[in-house]
Amino acid sequence: MVSTLLLLLVGAMVTVTAAPQHELRASLDDVRFLLWTRSNSGDSECLDLIKGDLYSLGHFNGHDPTVVLIHGFSSHGYSGWPVHSKTELLKLGSYNVISVDWGMLAVAPWYPAAVNHVSEVGKLTAQLLDWLHEAGGMQPAGVQIVGHSLGAHVAGVIGQNLKNFRLPFITGMDPAGPDFYNMPESSRLDKTDADFVQIIHTNGGGVAEGCVGLKDSLGHVDFYPNGGDHQPGCTVGGDWMDLLTGGCSHGRSHEYWMESINGQLSFLSRPCSDWGSYTAGGCTGCGQGCLEMGFHVDRSLSGTYYLATNRNKPFAQGM
Repeated sequence: MVSTLLLLLVGAMVTVTAAPQHELRASLDDVRFLLWTRSNSGDSECLDLIKGDLYSLGHFNGHDPTVVLIHGFSSHGYSGWPVHSKTELLKLGSYNVISVDWGMLAVAPWYPAAVNHVSEVGKLTAQLLDWLHEAGGMQPAGVQIVGHSLGAHVAGVIGQNLKNFRLPFITGMDPAGPDFYNMPESSRLDKTDADFVQIIHTNGGGVAEGCVGLKDSLGHVDFYPNGGDHQPGCTVGGDWMDLLTGGCSHGRSHEYWMESINGQLSFLSRPCSDWGSYTAGGCTGCGQGCLEMGFHVDRSLSGTYYLATNRNKPFAQGM
């Protein structure tokens, strides 16, 4: 993987008008909605969902829960963590798994252009979900959206623009920080975008600190594994090496979430005010209640939670 830090530093100096030819040719027509179910579970067996085309519904079952996966900058929906997550979800049960592939609009190193596309990709996805509810019988209660980095903010836009139902659940995995710290809540993910918003912070802070995620509390529940900035095993050689070697901590957010689907151990977290208090032993009790971070999170609680993880897989430490 190309260094996330270098992509952001170069991207920050590039304007949309200076985009390369492939970026100028890219449009919303290049966004694909890839569907997997237990009837077409192979990595290459995805079907393209096309709004208004009933034939494209294929194996979509409106009575099954629907999980929408949204990648971030310099990624794609047909490879990497969305495909691995699809596999874990379909091991767990019968789901409609939809990967939003907007990779043509999130091409490296053109980060400012990708930021500009967040809103329109979110609105387009909201239109698809409204259509799936109307034409495909999708049950709103079973819908959840999971977005990484810029994809987390796309998830927020979806929640803001659905016309036919209220979004029940969003998981934001280390929402992107650059260009979003000073944005109003209407332009980024926040807890008003769904009935329950879970945030997993793994690389929160400024680029000067070797971080590219939003540190701020954004959801009903904000999890800060290992303090939420740098993850164990990601900073050999210093904090900047975290990014120079490919954004290790930034990517741990989707590694943790994916492991939580079928993991043998839970990512048990405790309510706490900060990482220093947690590591000093000041938050050993559960208070209002301990929470399992990730796919099986209890949506009845809220607050700020901390936990420690292992350096290598399996990352979860359980009790």
